[in-house]
Amino acid sequence: HDFFLNETLLEVVNSFKYLGIHLFKNGHINRTQKKIAQHTAYSLHNLFIVFNQIELNIKDKCKLFDSLVASVLNYGAELLGTYECKDIEHIHCKFLRKILCVKKCTNLSGLYGETGRYTMHIRRKIIMFKYWLKLLKLNDNCLLKSIYNMQKEDADNNITYKGLNWASVIKKYLCEMGLQYMWMQQNDIEINYHLIKNRIIDNFKQSWYSNINNSSKLSSYCTYKHEFEYEKYLDHISDNKLRISLTKFRLSSHNLEIENGRYDNIPREERFCKNCSMKAVETEYHFLLVCPKYISLRRQYFKSYFCRWPTLQKFENIMNS
Repeated sequence: HDFFLNETLLEVVNSFKYLGIHLFKNGHINRTQKKIAQHTAYSLHNLFIVFNQIELNIKDKCKLFDSLVASVLNYGAELLGTYECKDIEHIHCKFLRKILCVKKCTNLSGLYGETGRYTMHIRRKIIMFKYWLKLLKLNDNCLLKSIYNMQKEDADNNITYKGLNWASVIKKYLCEMGLQYMWMQQNDIEINYHLIKNRIIDNFKQSWYSNINNSSKLSSYCTYKHEFEYEKYLDHISDNKLRISLTKFRLSSHNLEIENGRYDNIPREERFCKNCSMKAVETEYHFLLVCPKYISLRRQYFKSYFCRWPTLQKFENIMNS
């Protein structure tokens, strides 16, 4: 079809940019989030230049990221909150790896757990629900509210348009969180925003805890990491070299055989320590408390309690000290 505005032929395009968001004719957001990620990559690069020029602690770096980069990544989150947006999350993970100075292959759940940061998807979800509550308070004569009511009616009739119905996604998320009554009574009760936010965060923490316990790469990490929170040592250790070494050790971003053997396709049970004749797998536990090569170092830096009869409990205690 040809479309005209005041006798002027309108060009039919595959996409157009509206209020900073690229919209495509298929209605999907995949290419939209790619555009946002590409644009944000420049901001992240400039932020890394600042990090190289100014000495900042991890917390301050995170604050700068949230102000200068995350604000761009989450632009249009009211719409993008329904999608995983892997390219956007890639930017976030790239930042975390940079400030922690760990390998590219470091487990993502470890990155989030060490810094106590939520994924960008969780943040967008929270923003999306905040926008939903704003829509509910609008007058029914408002155009936005009228459009929402149309989508809500379709959602109530299970018409999702292959997941493109924004209201149906809100309904789905509420049901998944056990808050279906909020959807059913949205016009009759005061919706508790903080309850929704806390439920989103709690679900993420449960998923995170399950991920670190089911990851073979974080088999040592999960023995002493029990709370999803920012690790204090990141600020307390002033020597960057020592802090980076500890972070790499905790997140299995090191060169012990338990990690190196992964790249050589050596079975896990055969990744023996090359520094002793014990025929034991060189895990973090073996390196820190068992391997005889480091006896003198243990006696120099550890209390005598940790140098005798090594146990997993002692390993957990020292990693949490």
